[in-house]
Amino acid sequence: MASLRLIHIADAHLDTPFYGREESLRRRLREACREAFKNAVDEAIDRDVHAVLIAGDLFDNDRLSFATEQFILVEMERMKEAGIRVLYATGNHDPGRANYRAHDLAWPENVHLFRSANPETVPLHDSGGQKIGYVTGAGHNSAKEGSNLAALYEPSSDELPHIGLLHAQVLSAAGAEAHERYAPCTVSDLVGKQYNYWALGHIHIRQRVGDDVPGWYAGNIQGRNPGETGPKGVLYVEIDRVSAPEPEFIPVAPVIWDKADVSVSRSISQLEPLVNRLVGDIKAQVALDDGLEHLIRVDLSGESPLAGELNRHDNLEDLCERVRTELDLAWLEIKPGALLPPVDVEKFRESRTVLAEIFEIMDRLPQDDELLEDICPMHIARSDVPDKKAYLRSLLEGLDRQAASLLVRDKPGTH
Repeated sequence: MASLRLIHIADAHLDTPFYGREESLRRRLREACREAFKNAVDEAIDRDVHAVLIAGDLFDNDRLSFATEQFILVEMERMKEAGIRVLYATGNHDPGRANYRAHDLAWPENVHLFRSANPETVPLHDSGGQKIGYVTGAGHNSAKEGSNLAALYEPSSDELPHIGLLHAQVLSAAGAEAHERYAPCTVSDLVGKQYNYWALGHIHIRQRVGDDVPGWYAGNIQGRNPGETGPKGVLYVEIDRVSAPEPEFIPVAPVIWDKADVSVSRSISQLEPLVNRLVGDIKAQVALDDGLEHLIRVDLSGESPLAGELNRHDNLEDLCERVRTELDLAWLEIKPGALLPPVDVEKFRESRTVLAEIFEIMDRLPQDDELLEDICPMHIARSDVPDKKAYLRSLLEGLDRQAASLLVRDKPGTH
């Protein structure tokens, strides 16, 4: 039997408002989400897949515009004309209950909506009408689904490939703590079903959820903030009953969030050398020649005579604009929080100042367990960190220089 060919999409979040960004960037990011989805549909058509699986959060229910609604239906029609079935399980942002948008849209006949918490199984057929597999799915009926939906799925009982489709939080998955605990489940809930593939959504980090189960998060199709860095896209999967599937990642996002770390030395005391350092380090860390648009956050560190100047908003804006123009970037943010003015720590150690007394206490801390316990913050004392004293000692490394820099920041003559 030929393999079952699928595209796995999750967390498109069409019409995300992107609050907190300037209007031009908000508009571009909303466009990028639609472009990413269209690119995914193009891939599905080009690869002649049997089905596209959408694992929830296709759009944000309360913000879905008429234009994006029409866009979604046009893309579904394109897949219908190509003979592609669409299996769509609703998520917490696009729940399926009556009076929610997913329930009321005029979906084409090639789209099957899993919008109930009760799992149902749908057969898949090839172009000749022969049955080639099954998809079992369940959807979020409301915006706050707290039940373990995966536990309700029936085990596979057929020789044909069987796929589970679900928007859920696998509790042990990387990044799970950053998402709401909706439809929570464990890897064990998935293993027991004996499915050939689990197409998951909700967590935006692309990953396999466990060695014992072919369960995958495709990640979101377009990064939405500086914390969602790198290429984003969909998974292409070929499935049979003989071998474990090896999903192929297909990047579809036209806009990429990136992060760069730039260490600034004491020798850089003028704007031009700083611009050159930033431009060079960003080029070294980010692949800017890939034909995509890059949005970059830069974290500065080190000691520089310019540290005080860069705490001024106007100076920081000027620096951002110089570097952004030089690299032809759509957006650039520079964070100088870890950049400190150069300080002669030893000079302060020998002085008759409060800072010298602070250094004396810092020197005692690594060897004084009782003192470490006295200064231990409450959130660490109550945490499950196995060796709290070792953890506190690790935090003390380099703290003397940081403390000195912060205490003398912007004070002329103290460097």
